[in-house]
Amino acid sequence: MLAVVLYHLDPALLPGGYTGVDVFFVISGYLITRIIAAEQAAGRFSFRDFYLRRVRRILPVLLVVVAATLLTGALVLLPAELEALAGTAAWSLAAAANLYFWRQPDGGYFADASAEQPLLHLWSLGVEEQFYLLWPALLVLLLVRGGRRPATWVTLALVAASFAHAEAINGTDPRAAFYLLPARAGELLLGALLALHGDWRPGTARARVLAEVLALAGLVALAWSLWRLDHSHAFPGLWALVPTGGAALVILAGGAGSRLLAWLLGARWLVAVGLLSYSIYLWHWPVLAFARYFAGGLSPALAASCLAVIAALSLASYRYVEQPARRWRPAPRRQLAWLYAFPAAAIAVAALALVQTQGMKQRIESSPRFQDGLARIEAEAQPALAFDYNCQLSAHDPDRLEDPRCLVGPGAEAGILLAGDSNAAQFVGLFDVLSAQAGVPVRNLSHSVCPPLFQGEYSFPPYKAGCDAFRPFLAEVLASGRFHTVVLGASWRHYAQVASFRADLEATLDALEAAGLRVFLVGQIPHHPGFNRHCERRGLRLGWVDCSRRLQRPDEGEPEWNRWLAEAASRRPGVRYLSTHGLLCAQGACRPVVAGRLAYFDPGHLSMEGSRALGHELLARPEAKAWLEVFEPVREAR
Repeated sequence: MLAVVLYHLDPALLPGGYTGVDVFFVISGYLITRIIAAEQAAGRFSFRDFYLRRVRRILPVLLVVVAATLLTGALVLLPAELEALAGTAAWSLAAAANLYFWRQPDGGYFADASAEQPLLHLWSLGVEEQFYLLWPALLVLLLVRGGRRPATWVTLALVAASFAHAEAINGTDPRAAFYLLPARAGELLLGALLALHGDWRPGTARARVLAEVLALAGLVALAWSLWRLDHSHAFPGLWALVPTGGAALVILAGGAGSRLLAWLLGARWLVAVGLLSYSIYLWHWPVLAFARYFAGGLSPALAASCLAVIAALSLASYRYVEQPARRWRPAPRRQLAWLYAFPAAAIAVAALALVQTQGMKQRIESSPRFQDGLARIEAEAQPALAFDYNCQLSAHDPDRLEDPRCLVGPGAEAGILLAGDSNAAQFVGLFDVLSAQAGVPVRNLSHSVCPPLFQGEYSFPPYKAGCDAFRPFLAEVLASGRFHTVVLGASWRHYAQVASFRADLEATLDALEAAGLRVFLVGQIPHHPGFNRHCERRGLRLGWVDCSRRLQRPDEGEPEWNRWLAEAASRRPGVRYLSTHGLLCAQGACRPVVAGRLAYFDPGHLSMEGSRALGHELLARPEAKAWLEVFEPVREAR
């Protein structure tokens, strides 16, 4: 739990801290299975008692946190944000928050927008609750029909199937692999497997030494996971075996009486944190999400303040909610009604009302000032993909090259092509402005998540098939003589992670020069990891939000991949490098703002209006000369 909190404070503190949830799954599966197996063996297992214990353990604090989060959201969030929060709350009450986030197109756990979703962390509780609904009945059936040994073998098969399933779908549906029970069940069942196996009691000195070795190996695996895994690893799947396997070794060694673990885990402060762990987990994410919402990020001082608030709320809920709920022993029906049914129904009604009213839309949007400001912001925030003259493909279509809508600027076809991926398409607005100035049109054609490189292996599902067809098509078109100038833009920062990138770039430039083409390489715009396209909308609501300052980041100069492009261009007379860095960075800071308005659509792409604004800004700057060279041969011929 501590690892998860540190990760959520700042992923740089503990890049693999998110694997703390996987460790928790193993522990949870172990404890639940051990309890059920022991009670079943003693002839006193009751489904009613089991689920009442789960209700008393899970629901009281959960309901308090969900209600408090909804109330806070109703006071400060924009209507669309409040509607989304209410939807999350409703699904959470139905033990299905993980299904909600799986269904959202931008619901990825590692997505930039996830940092401000106050109930995102309840996905793991959804997985756990769904496991609790299915596993007890199956386990009891296995134990009654065959005993521990057959149950152990069936559990082992389920563990293998779940991990294999997670690994198989990571490449095609990573959200399903991350959020859904079939891909996560193996982690819970790994703990169940340990419980069915039973505690190992070493009876010899050699066995006791082995227990310490296993404890150390488990701790090393956990430490490696926390420090070395990060969001770039396909997860879960086979990588999840490292933290979950480490947790399994620690549980096994702990059951064997490891002195190392007794010394480490017996520390009083760790015991205290363990008692508060559930409350800490539930409170930490809403506190951090709202802090980021208000401040745009977490400074060290704000992070420390958040930790203090989390600690205070956790102590209060442990003392005044968790403990009384566990001690209360009324009749089971009354217990279920008072602890879950009545408060859950009240919160669900409130959540559904917020969804039905679109986040109480009228409370804000009835204001003419808000309506006018929102209309302007919505118009300015459209991505390039929303416009039909931006010919960005998501699947290869060679006929689009002839589409007259793909030609921007005045006049007839002039032999200039803008090509690449979405990072090329984002410049369509800019080149429309430059084309009007030069009196020469530019044709554009791009493919999502596809580098304009003629060799190398660049596979990015689900666009792989289209990209594999688009790249040789682009090479053929450029070699045909139809175009004399090509402008290439791409998400160079991603493709540069491939070991052969620089060699592939050089080979592509060789082919283009051999075809007699003039080549312009456009560097990638500054990346803003903390960018939030809702910032200006929040400014309308809160009044004091300064998006230019909130979203800026330190200017670290041209990134390595852009320098590689510049170096490659400097060695070739027919290749030029075009940079946007000086247009978007000044006085030690880079800002996603042009002429006082947000110019970005997301952390790495310009909006169409932002692209146009950058074009107009460029024309007023000395850098315009280099960019207008794109049109020179045609202008000179005229």
